[in-house]
Amino acid sequence: MVDEVEIKALPETRVAYMRFVGAYGSPGVTDLWRRFESWRERQGLTSPPRRLIGIAQDNPNITPPGRTRYDACIEVGSDFLPRDQVGIQTIRGGRYGCAPFKGPAAEIRPAWIRFLTRALPDAGLQPDLAPAIEIYPPDFTVDPRTGSFSCLLCMPLRSA
Repeated sequence: MVDEVEIKALPETRVAYMRFVGAYGSPGVTDLWRRFESWRERQGLTSPPRRLIGIAQDNPNITPPGRTRYDACIEVGSDFLPRDQVGIQTIRGGRYGCAPFKGPAAEIRPAWIRFLTRALPDAGLQPDLAPAIEIYPPDFTVDPRTGSFSCLLCMPLRSA
């Protein structure tokens, strides 16, 4: 569980996003992804499959739980214009420490804590102050029986 850290060079990525404000790990985040999926279907952004990204905009150790912001995102081209309740933002590129996650939504917060407090320091890496991201595969699915899913936890790194 989130012990191996791989350093990846991630490109700058333009995304369309929908935001949830509230505690990370709450059912509101799952509801956000459901609403975002419906919006993607209505906009024709499900085929061909595109990479999905979750962004934790705030540090939950500093920002009160009711004010933390989480964005559900999908990669879009420069010609895409935001519609409905969706905005556009650019995720910065650069060096990221990344670790795979597999499990239900209830286990992702403890996985992030372990990643940030043990795996990164054990690898001699220091996180930068930019937002943490979760990268979901284009064929993202949730096991209906267990609620388990896979993603890549990624934290921007300070320059060496």
